[in-house]
Parts: sequence; structure tokens; C-alpha cells
Amino acid sequence: MIILNGIMSVDIGHLLGGDGAGGFIPANEFKGYPRKYAGVFEQFQTSLKEGKSPLALSLAEEASIPGIKELAQKIKTKYQNVLVLGIGGSALGARAVLQFLKGPFYNMERRDEPRLFILDNLDPLLVAKLENIIDIKKTALIYTSKSGSTPETAAQFIYFYKKYREAGGDVKDIVIICDKADNGINHIARDLGCHLLHIPGDLPGRYSVLSSVGFLPSEIAGVDSARLMAGARAVHGSIIDNPPENNSLFALGTCLYELALKGKSIHVLFNYSSFLFEFGLWFVQLWAESLGKRLSGKGEAVNAGTTPLTSLGATDQHSILQLFKEGPADKVIGFARVEAFSGDIPLTGEFSKEKEYSYFAGHTMAEQLAIEQLSTEMSLVGTGTPCYRITVKDISPESLGALFYFYEALVVFTAGLWDINPYNQPGVEEGKNITYALMGREDYAGRRAEYEKQVEKYNNERIVFEI
Repeated sequence: MIILNGIMSVDIGHLLGGDGAGGFIPANEFKGYPRKYAGVFEQFQTSLKEGKSPLALSLAEEASIPGIKELAQKIKTKYQNVLVLGIGGSALGARAVLQFLKGPFYNMERRDEPRLFILDNLDPLLVAKLENIIDIKKTALIYTSKSGSTPETAAQFIYFYKKYREAGGDVKDIVIICDKADNGINHIARDLGCHLLHIPGDLPGRYSVLSSVGFLPSEIAGVDSARLMAGARAVHGSIIDNPPENNSLFALGTCLYELALKGKSIHVLFNYSSFLFEFGLWFVQLWAESLGKRLSGKGEAVNAGTTPLTSLGATDQHSILQLFKEGPADKVIGFARVEAFSGDIPLTGEFSKEKEYSYFAGHTMAEQLAIEQLSTEMSLVGTGTPCYRITVKDISPESLGALFYFYEALVVFTAGLWDINPYNQPGVEEGKNITYALMGREDYAGRRAEYEKQVEKYNNERIVFEI
């Protein structure tokens, strides 16, 4: 187990297994990883130390926090609601912050901060339901799109901008978050005279939670972004200061890579707190979009990556755990847990004559959750499933910032082992292009006829059974 400045610990002991039987990594083989992968890791460390890695751009975003705090305060004092429009990395990080630090019932609680809604899908029923809840004139609009043209979010913004303007809202209060490119949304922001925050151009959306994308919603909800950054910096220091043989990131990254080569093609993050559920969804996007690549840096077909899943403990012990235990032996399972919960709940000896109930006396809910996590992990390891465990100290901004940065760095280092680009996403571009063309976007008009023929051919190939 490796401790990261007391904020977080990483335990990779049960990814190893003596002679490697059952799909574990042989202990002697693991001892050779510092020599085998030193070059890749040293290159990764150097890129972070010298600020050449896009990850370092997040750390530089700390300078923007005072201005974001000021903007958040203006929004909080004027509006009853805040509506964040975004998708993917423009929404998942903010969702994870809100749930981990404010809980899943944030909008139902009495508080001084405005209610915060994050709309991350193009669903007319969802939009209609939201409109029944909020008064649009009393709702601040935050439009987040790194490219400034993400079609789903652009459609949301067009709709709510019109509603907001017609209701008499002040368009100068709208906040637009995007990169600095010469694009339509920057033009719109300047024409409106509204608030405009920029994301570093080389920082992909799925890595942007430690920037204005995550900081502004956090500050509106009463979360100190500087504390998120403090946790990230603690992990950053641990990564760049420790040699491979004593480096948690190196240990976990090399193990996950080697296990993938051994056929462990699914990476599960089993989160043992409901407050970590949205973090699990953030992890899925980060892992899948960053590591699922067909081509290596040399242009060779490698079809890299493993499939991420997220599960919730203890809830999913009663469902998908059955598959993890007795299904295909193709998984590595990581457990994320919280060491200390504030305000733990004691359990009493009600129904003392019944053995199924009397044993709870003297225990707490947090204690039971920890025991259930341990028993699930031991059970899986016992049947041949490699497992690792990450423990954060508590429910705090520092702990969450540490988790964010650790997994971002883990992805980038692992991508180096695969020799792939963790910052692009070519696999999602074709679908966007087809959407742009079929929706009539002017600069894609030249491909519309081609795509319409493809759609016709595709529909003719359907075999449909009506019920």
C-alpha cells in the first residue's frame, strides 16, 4: 500500500499473485516493471515537471480561481437557479463535484446557494420536465462547450437562450465557457457582451474538471475550488517526486496494462459510497475516450484500451456482482472507498431476540459498509479476480481533487505504455459529422448527399419484427 500525503492510499497487492495463477501478475514479474517501463515513466514524469503535458494546464488554472469566485458570487446573489448546459466532460465533472461534496439531494435542501441543474442530454421530455420546475427568468445560464459547436449542447443553448431572453433575462449575465478558437460561440459571446471563460486549447473536455468548467459550478454550490486544486497538487507532487519502485501511479498503471495484455479487457471501478456514483460515470468517459484507440503513435493498428464499467457498493452486490464472480474471467476490479464519514450513524440492538437483527448492536453504518467492501473484494480475489483498492481520507474537496488528478494521470501514463494519444477522440467524430450534414450545417453541406445515401442503404438493411 502506498500513501499519498495522507489524502489517499493505493493498494495494488491483490493484483499480484505468487506465480501468476488465475490471471494475477506474478510477484517476480512485477519486481521487474521498474526496469522494463522506466523509460516511458520517466518521459511522463518529465512532461509533468516541465509543464509540457496538457495535464499541467489544469494546475495553471489555479490562477483563474479568484475571478471565478467573484463571478460565482454575483450569480448566487441574483439567481434562484443555475442551469449548466453541457455534455460529456462539460457536465460529468461538475456532476461528480456536486454529488461527492453536496450529496444527491442538493436541490431539495434548504440552503443559501441557488439550485443547480446540469442538463447533459438532448431529450425533449427532460427539457420539458425541467421547464416545469424552474422559472427561466430567475435562472442563470452557463453554456459549456470546449469546441463551441457540440451539436447537442448548441441545441440546448439555442432553446434556453430564446426562452431566457423572451422572459426578460439579462443576456449579459449568461456565462459561456469554451476554448479561444475563432468560432461561432466566441463571436456570439462578444455580440451578447456576456461573461466569457476560456478553457486551455490543449486541455480536452474530459480533463477539464480542474478548470473553469468544474470550478464555476463548484463555487456556485459553495465548494472552494482552491481546495480541489490542493488535492490535485498533492497527487501531482507524489507522481513527479517518487521513483517507479515507490510510485503508486507507476505500480497501478503498469499492472493494469499488463493485465490487459493477459486478457483482462474490462476495468470496473466499484465505488463504495453513493457520493462517488457520479465520479464513477466521470471515470468511464475518461478511461474509454482516452484509451480506446485503433492506431498507435506509429500508425499501427493496436486496438488499445480496456472497457470501463462503474458499479455502486453495496447496491450492486445484489446484482452485477454475480457476473463478476462467476462470469467470464476478463475483469480487473478497482474499489474506491472513503476512510472516514462525518456524522456516522450508530446501529442499535432492536429486535434482540432475532438473530438476523440482534447482531447490528454496537456497530455503525460506515463500519458495515467498510466490511461489505472488504468481504466483496476478498470474495472476488478468492475466485481469481485481480483487485486493487483506492481509499480517500474523507468527503472533502481535497480528496476529490486528488481522485480526479490521479485518474487523469493514470490514463495518460497508461496511454504511454500503449503508445497511443490519450487526448484525441477520432472514434466519435464521424457521428458528429453525419449529424452536422443531416441537420443542414452549412460547412458540411458538401457531404449531405453522400450521408443521405448511406442512411438509405443502412435503413434498407434493417430486419424489423413488429409486435
